[in-house]
Amino acid sequence: MPETAPTDRQIVDALLTLHGITPSEDEVAKLVEAYPATRAAVATLYTMEGVRYEEPAVTFDPRI
Repeated sequence: MPETAPTDRQIVDALLTLHGITPSEDEVAKLVEAYPATRAAVATLYTMEGVRYEEPAVTFDPRI
């Protein structure tokens, strides 16, 4: 990563600001702590061959 890469705290703060969410400092600390694992989990969603364009397994059909 380049030296100018944002920290997890900066990323979380930016996302919260972008979406107008104002959690307490304790909540922000927990979000920052969970961010790396959450980011890794999301990244794995893009590694699953053959399912990128499939419909999610859980769907709702109002006609049923």
